[in-house]
Amino acid sequence: MMFGVAAELPDLRSRRRRPTSPRHSFYDTSYDAPENLVPVRGDAIQALNHEVLIRRSLEVSPNGFITIVSIIQGVALALLAQNTFAKPGLLVYAQSIALLLIFVCVFYWYLAMSVLLRWAPSFLDSFLPFAIAGLEIPPAFFLGNARAWNLWLAAFWTGTLIGLWITEKWSPPSHFGEARDAHRILHELLRDLQMTAAVSALALGLFGMFAMLDPAHQLFWGMAGVTTVLATVAVIVARTEVGASKIHSIFGVNRPPFN
Repeated sequence: MMFGVAAELPDLRSRRRRPTSPRHSFYDTSYDAPENLVPVRGDAIQALNHEVLIRRSLEVSPNGFITIVSIIQGVALALLAQNTFAKPGLLVYAQSIALLLIFVCVFYWYLAMSVLLRWAPSFLDSFLPFAIAGLEIPPAFFLGNARAWNLWLAAFWTGTLIGLWITEKWSPPSHFGEARDAHRILHELLRDLQMTAAVSALALGLFGMFAMLDPAHQLFWGMAGVTTVLATVAVIVARTEVGASKIHSIFGVNRPPFN
C-alpha cells in the first residue's frame, strides 16, 4: 500500500528547473552600448543642467576649502616643528603651542562654516584661504623673536578680520531658507569674531612695537603676545561653539557646545 502511494508521488529529483529570466545584480555594472555609438574624444559623461550644477558646487566647494587649508597647515606645522626643536627655550615653546592652537582653530572654523554655508566658489573664495592661512607660516620662522612674531600674528588676525567681514557680507538669508533666526545668529557670531580679531591684531601690533623699542624685555613682550593669542583662540572657539549649537537647534539637530 505504501509502495503504491509512493509510486504516485512525483519524482522531485527528476524535475527540471524552469528557465528563469536573467536578472541584473545590484552590483552588475555591465552595460550593452548601442552598436551605432561612436566614441568621441572629449565627450561628456554627464550633461550640465540646474540640478547637476548645484550638486557639483555642493560637492566641490567644502572639499576644496578643507584641502587647501590642510595643505597650507601641513607646511606650517612642518616648519613649526623644525624650528621649535632647533631653538629650545621657554618663549619658543610657548609661541609654538600658541601657533599650533591657531592651526587647529583655523581648520575648525573652515570645517564649521562648510557645514553651515554653501555657495558657488569664485576666485575670491580660492584666494582667501591662501591669503589668510598663508599668514600662519611666517611666525614659525621667528620663534623666540618677540617683535617679529607679534607683528606677523597681528597681520594674521588682520587678515582673519577681513575674511570674516567678507563672509558676513556674502552670506545672505538665502543660506538658511525660512529660518531667519539662524541667519541672525550667524551674523551676530561673525560680528563678535570680527571684534575679537580686531582687538587681538591691535594688541599684538602694540606688543611687537614695544618689543622693538624695549629689546631688553623680549621675554615679557613675547609672553604678552602668547597670552593674547591664547585668549583670542579661546574666545573664538567658545563663541563659535555656542553660535553653532544655537543654529543647529533651530533645525532640530542636537549639537551641544563642546559635545
